[in-house]
Amino acid sequence: MNPSTRRAQPPSSLPRANQGFAWVWSLLGLAMLAFAAWCVKIDYEIRRDFEALQWELPARIYARPLEIYAGAHVSAAQLTDQLRRLGYRESSELRNPGEFQTSGNRVSLWTRGFEFWDGAEPSLYVNVEFDGNRIREMWGDQRTGMVPLVRLEPAEIALINPGNGEDRVPISLEDVPPDLVEAIIAVEDQRFYSHFGVDPIGILRALVANLRAGEIVQGGSTLTQQLVKNLYLNREQTLRRKAEEALMALALELHFSKDEILTAYLNEVFLGQQGNRAIHGFALAAEFYFSRSLDELSLDELALLAGLPRGASYYNPMRFPERAVERRNVVLARMLSQGYISAPDHEDARAAPLRVNARAPRQNAGYPAFMELVRQDLARDYDAEALRTEGLRIFTTLDLHVQNTMEATLEEAVKAVERPVSEGKLEAAVVITDAVTGEVRAVAGGRQRGYAGFNRALNAVRPIGSLVKPAVYLAALESGRFTLASVLSDRPVTLQSRGAPAWSPSNYDDKIFGDVYLHDALERSMNLATVDLGMQVGLDKVGEMLGRLGFEREVPQFPSVLLGSVDMAPVEVAQLYQTLAGNGFRSPLRTVEAVTTPTGEPLERYGIETEQVVDTASMYLLEYALQGVFERGTAQTARNRLDASLPLAGKTGTTNDLRDSWFAGYGDDLVGVVWLGNDDNSDTGLTGATGALRVWTDIMRALDIQPRLTIPPANVVWQSVALGPVRDGAQRDCRLTTSLPFLPGRLPDPAVNCEDDGSFMDRLFNRFGDF
Repeated sequence: MNPSTRRAQPPSSLPRANQGFAWVWSLLGLAMLAFAAWCVKIDYEIRRDFEALQWELPARIYARPLEIYAGAHVSAAQLTDQLRRLGYRESSELRNPGEFQTSGNRVSLWTRGFEFWDGAEPSLYVNVEFDGNRIREMWGDQRTGMVPLVRLEPAEIALINPGNGEDRVPISLEDVPPDLVEAIIAVEDQRFYSHFGVDPIGILRALVANLRAGEIVQGGSTLTQQLVKNLYLNREQTLRRKAEEALMALALELHFSKDEILTAYLNEVFLGQQGNRAIHGFALAAEFYFSRSLDELSLDELALLAGLPRGASYYNPMRFPERAVERRNVVLARMLSQGYISAPDHEDARAAPLRVNARAPRQNAGYPAFMELVRQDLARDYDAEALRTEGLRIFTTLDLHVQNTMEATLEEAVKAVERPVSEGKLEAAVVITDAVTGEVRAVAGGRQRGYAGFNRALNAVRPIGSLVKPAVYLAALESGRFTLASVLSDRPVTLQSRGAPAWSPSNYDDKIFGDVYLHDALERSMNLATVDLGMQVGLDKVGEMLGRLGFEREVPQFPSVLLGSVDMAPVEVAQLYQTLAGNGFRSPLRTVEAVTTPTGEPLERYGIETEQVVDTASMYLLEYALQGVFERGTAQTARNRLDASLPLAGKTGTTNDLRDSWFAGYGDDLVGVVWLGNDDNSDTGLTGATGALRVWTDIMRALDIQPRLTIPPANVVWQSVALGPVRDGAQRDCRLTTSLPFLPGRLPDPAVNCEDDGSFMDRLFNRFGDF
């Protein structure tokens, strides 16, 4: 053929094909570059984020630890109740920390030890022998001998959770029981130590097992993939997310060790839910489900926890015990087949009963009134973000025995005094403090146990009635112008104040007693005599005394203040009577004892602060009258029920139209304030004696309040005075006398002094006849 006759080829056909291939290669190259950039980005982010991994940790709030020692006012029932609350198990033989046994009047226990703000409390074996409601003696084993003091670990009472609701107790790998690690490896990722983040063999094995079973019985994700999913990814089920998960797992394994990855998994994995609180990590799960630490759990209990990551809600042992046991047994079977446990260990663990808590421990719901006071105290030094995220450990002054006993008594005690004439539902508030330190031991914001509404103990600001009178009488006694035998006028009076209407006070029962002794006027709460005294002392001096006792707001300068026309919350009243119980030494009420980091390093120690604001001699004279309130005055009705605890000191209080019923009193160990009233400020039908006193008595009797044993100052002398003051110019009658304490230079007026009448034996008999 002639070449010239050949058909000409299209000049552009080959270049166009080559051009198409070029575009494909270009796109492929760009895709590979994008993928490489994506991988680099993932690698960078994984290294950055995992190295900086730091969980938001809630603040943990602890109650006051129970301290036991020879002579301590602690009963065997109180000790065993606290041990059970802490998750101790009763056992016939003590083999491990967290166990106890009882035998007659003896309790033997093996404590766990705890890292307190002031140092570590070691784990100890100790025998405690009781004599009634007191500890007789304590001893350990042959090595330790007699044990002087044991401080149990404190109970956790509340959390201040981060915004995401997650809660965990971080733990290092060396503190995790080997059985738990082996159980997790066996059931979740048996090739964990040999794969590189993604396990193709595991994926194939899971696929075959699932096809054979006709359902999903195994997962193909490695522990590393699960960790990545929990830390960085959402729940979206797409190919892109699965690819991202695999790449992240590869990057994690490339830069971090297996131990680092496993530690993060053990702390991150979700294992349960309690309301808006998410339980993360195995250390917290052990406490949540068993009230015990990981190292105290048995093989069967560890296997149960290891089975939860598959579905913490579905296998929740508190709600679905059968499912939980079935899953636990699957874990045990895997451990046996992979050689982690022996056949006898497998059989023993498989036969073990389920021993989880019957219900989840309460958090943030048990003591809301006390917790509100704690938050107020913490707000002075810590912002809200630090409390929610930094894992602070906050040690409080709450005494669980006092709080729970008070709560168990309060509702029935209020019911017993509630009157049909009351127009509303009678409410209550209670504050109990330590008589020496000012530490708040218990708070109730309402009559109902665990009431979480309006906190009346802190926020119900009401007139305090006759609870103000000790401040009036103390100001008088300290002035040096008055003694317990000073004669006051209990007669009608009308007082006029600038800018206020005329005021004509009266006694509660409208009786008039005429001339009365100062101590008698306080003991029997005589209003007219108190006004007489207060006007002589001066309203400014009474207001100053209230400030010295601890009242921080301004006191109005009206005569009605002398009878309690000053508004206070129960916690403010508790501060006043705390200073009285402290013999004139004011210790600010406090709820927080110390704050530490999550690992125990001290951050803040709130020690006892005390200041003498009243001389002890004047306080001793006042307390004679406050004890007389029980002996001869408005609290006499409580004598029979509190006989074993007497002497005690206290004061009743009632406000106009019976709107408020108050009682404040103290012994050697406790100060207690009780308020009763209606939220609408209507008539309760109760006086301080018929309402609050009876509730206070029921609570303090249940707490076995200790008698008030006040040592008289060295300069106090006792003198005999006529039983009643001279009236209408009559001669003193020293045939009947009473003995009262006085200070040198402030002896009784000759008109009532009987010290020089009669024989020495008569005076001696009269003096001791009052005891």
